[in-house]
Amino acid sequence: MLKAKDQSVGGLTKGIKTLFKQNKVDYIKGAASFVSPNRIAVKLLDGGETEVEATNVIIATGSEVAPFPGGAIQIDEKQIVSSTGALDLQQVPGKMVVIGGGIIGLDMGSVWSRLGVEVTVVEFLGGIGGAGIDEEV
Repeated sequence: MLKAKDQSVGGLTKGIKTLFKQNKVDYIKGAASFVSPNRIAVKLLDGGETEVEATNVIIATGSEVAPFPGGAIQIDEKQIVSSTGALDLQQVPGKMVVIGGGIIGLDMGSVWSRLGVEVTVVEFLGGIGGAGIDEEV
C-alpha cells in the first residue's frame, strides 16, 4: 500500500512539473518575502537569491501542524503523527483519533476508515469541514 502511495505521489509531482512547463509557469524553490506589493525576494534552496516581479501574487505556502499548547505533547511521527506522518504509517492501526475536523483531517480520516480503521474525529469548532463548508450538507 505504501509503495503504491509513493508511486502515486511521484507521478503526481512529475505531472505537475510537466503542466508547469507546458503552461510556461516558473517554479522557484526557496523562501520568499515581499520587497513591495508586486516584488518578491527569494532565497533559493540551492543557494543564491533572486527577485520576481508580478502584477498578481498567490500565497500558497502549504500547511504547518499546530503544536499542542504548552508543548506537553510532541508529534513524534510514530504514535502521534501529522497528516504527512499519517501517510507514512507502516501498518494499518485498529483505531485512530484525528484531531481537527477540517478538510485535511477529514481526508485523513476517510482514507484510514476505508482501510478498516475505527476513526474518531475531534473538532473544537461548532462544525466540521473547515471554512466555507455548508454545515447543513
